Amino acid sequence: MSALTGTRTLVRFALRRDRVRLPTWIAAITALMAVSAASVVGLYTTEAELLTYSRLVQGNAAMVVQAGPGFGLDEPTTGAIVVNEALLWGVVAVGLMGVFAVARHTRAEEETGRAELLRATVVGRDAPAAATAVVVALADLAVGALVALALVVLGLPVAGSIALGAALAAAGAVFAAVTAVAAQVTTTARGAIGIGVGAIGVSFVLRAIGDVRGGPLSWFSPIGWAHRVRPFADEQWWVLGLAVAVAAALTGLAFALTARRDLGAGLLSEQPGPAEPAEWLLSPLGLAVRLQRGALIGWVSGLAVLGAFYGVVGDEAEQMIADNPDLADFFAQLGSGSVVDAFFATGLLMLALMASGFTVSSVLRLRSEETAGRADPLLAGVVPRRRWMASHLVVALVGSLLVVGAGGVGAGAGYAIVTGDASQVARLLGAALVHLPAVAVLGALTVALFGLIPRWALLGWAGVAVAVVVGIFGELLQLPDAVRAVSPFEHAPALPAAELDLMPLAVTAAVALALGAAGFLGFRARDVDL
Repeated sequence: MSALTGTRTLVRFALRRDRVRLPTWIAAITALMAVSAASVVGLYTTEAELLTYSRLVQGNAAMVVQAGPGFGLDEPTTGAIVVNEALLWGVVAVGLMGVFAVARHTRAEEETGRAELLRATVVGRDAPAAATAVVVALADLAVGALVALALVVLGLPVAGSIALGAALAAAGAVFAAVTAVAAQVTTTARGAIGIGVGAIGVSFVLRAIGDVRGGPLSWFSPIGWAHRVRPFADEQWWVLGLAVAVAAALTGLAFALTARRDLGAGLLSEQPGPAEPAEWLLSPLGLAVRLQRGALIGWVSGLAVLGAFYGVVGDEAEQMIADNPDLADFFAQLGSGSVVDAFFATGLLMLALMASGFTVSSVLRLRSEETAGRADPLLAGVVPRRRWMASHLVVALVGSLLVVGAGGVGAGAGYAIVTGDASQVARLLGAALVHLPAVAVLGALTVALFGLIPRWALLGWAGVAVAVVVGIFGELLQLPDAVRAVSPFEHAPALPAAELDLMPLAVTAAVALALGAAGFLGFRARDVDL
């Protein structure tokens, strides 16, 4: 029997399992890119409008961090603006699609024991990994092809459209391959996802630092490679080969590592704990903290580092804004404070949107514990349902506070270092924490889904997606106010650029409390593992 025996059957099986997930991802990413491109095509119709955008963006550190290096904006075209506005976030979305798919079809299958059942049949050792690689590659290619087709339909040049679609697919393949390697190293799907998402975060930071400061750092980032394909700006096709080669090498490494470990184990095996548990582990809250502490540490560290980068860039943004009247007018529209305050308001919103990812994933730990059967032994004993659920929700709420606060402290510390004003730490921490009620709403929505309709609990991520689209692309897409109001972040004051208004925060917190209470009561009334 070959090591790849059964691959074709497993590909069909994986596509059958993901018949809803993958088409939803592909359609959402394609729609995001297509709508963004359509908005750009409609907004910038004259040479003067193109030049105004170019003056606004070029050489501006704040825009480079949140968009890209701006290739092709020396002689701006509509295609170059599309790349600058949408490519970065398209790569992040495709990367997340690959990270979740690879972890679900590899490490999660081993963690639940399903892989062992498959391997007991006529299935080769490498067949599950090979089938996963094929499925994710098909998904990446589908995104690339559909995005390219959409751009061509909108009237953009064919070569640049194909280059942009290929850049998305190639970058997504790299992040999927990183997760494939992580699935061989860790013993849990959460660990593999954490490494994959962490790779996206590191890639974002390396690309941002490299593009702002100059130098070679951007070439160590798959996101940087996507930009350096230069769609609509004298395309550099050879960069696609670099991304494909790295993805192939990492995939080969994942196959090689598969042969060096036992099924269900990771290369980094879990160390046995002490014979007697610590006192704090004997409570449901202690167990919840223990289960989520790794993810919490990773999120806090990542948001602190990214926040510090925003803080350091804030000083450069001030200098560039002073020399760019168009940019000053743009940021002045975002609040009543200074243009630098408006920059920080935008940056802290970005950090809060990222933090909501921790909140939703933390709440969803309830569902994973339930479906894996680990909740049953606890709830069958002396632990009441309300105490078990409340323990995880306390971790989610306090963890959200720490993650959001870490972003604010990081931004304040970075800005304080470059300006010498230590008071900026407390000021930007407060500006970050005003987003906590909005983050809590997304977590509470997930709690409500878990308690009332547990099979739909994963739709909590849809709330995050809506908030991200509204927060990042709301202005570009010219979304109606009624649509933008759906995002809880639209009701948070844009500190430090605006004045503090407690009423919207109180209403948002009340909505979060109501959703959380509904989910809490719903869980108490339903069967476990429904």
